[in-house]
Amino acid sequence: MSSDRPVVRRRRDNDAPTPQSQPQAAQPSAPRPAAAPAARAQAEPRTARPSAAVGRRAYDPHTERPSAGRPAGPRTGAPRKFAPRAAASQEKTNLRNQAQTLAKDKNIPLIHAYRIIKGQTTLNDVLKAMMRKERFEQMVNRDGIDRELAGQVASGHLSKQRALLLTRMRTLRKQKLHVDGIKAAEIEKARVALDFFGRGWVMGRIRSVRQYDFDFLEDNAERPERFFKHDVKSLCAPDDLPAVNTASSRDTSVATEGLAATDDRATRVRPDDETLLRAIESQRVVRLTMRDGELFLGRLRSFGRWDAELCLDGGELLTVFFHGLHAASKTLGYGP
Repeated sequence: MSSDRPVVRRRRDNDAPTPQSQPQAAQPSAPRPAAAPAARAQAEPRTARPSAAVGRRAYDPHTERPSAGRPAGPRTGAPRKFAPRAAASQEKTNLRNQAQTLAKDKNIPLIHAYRIIKGQTTLNDVLKAMMRKERFEQMVNRDGIDRELAGQVASGHLSKQRALLLTRMRTLRKQKLHVDGIKAAEIEKARVALDFFGRGWVMGRIRSVRQYDFDFLEDNAERPERFFKHDVKSLCAPDDLPAVNTASSRDTSVATEGLAATDDRATRVRPDDETLLRAIESQRVVRLTMRDGELFLGRLRSFGRWDAELCLDGGELLTVFFHGLHAASKTLGYGP
């Protein structure tokens, strides 16, 4: 009885494979056509998707995150304090009314009235300051006094007559009243002629000036030489030196005293300002005698703190220093 099932022969290890039994290499196949969307949708398995919220979202305090500005929960701490605006406004109104009333009654500026009410000043001080200002404006506008000097007069540090005198001197002098002739020559950088005690006239240029001494470069000299101011009797321009020699002479009675330069301020002589001012107004010829007997004649043009300026007959100018004057020059040669 025969069986219908096929007989399968088992392959032994030592048996060589026959060409028919070797596997064939895979041949490239043509690309399959893309499946239709409907077919692909049917082929892909369906997965559960979260359903979108429909309508208005409900607030869940357990899932909502608090804002970064303030922690969640009710406010803690003291309640907020608000400034009493109404009270402050009323206080300002009362202060303004008081200041306006005070300014109207006392005829003072409103700003000063505010300062008085606040306790920053007193009414007496404000009135004094206003009087000084009014006096200052009158001296400047009516009397023609220099503004700097008028301020000193208004504050009581300078007399009015002195301020008038100084104002006039400022108009006549190139430099300020406290600047002496040696310093003025340095500022102007001009060549000058200096009259020294015991040496006579020397021409050159002033290089630098200090409080009590100065450096003087003589003509044809290699380097400047140091001199004291009290060693100089007078100063002029080199072109005016011939006229100065003509206007000068010698007082023999003074020369016999043998006086020379001195740094002792107690022995120095200076005419007072009233005498000098009368000489300027009268334009009389004055006589200035030096400690060594040298004498200069001329008309006083101006004066400062340390020197006086003489105008000679030909219009030449000579600066005479007060520290070199003899006692006979105290009255400018007019007599007692």
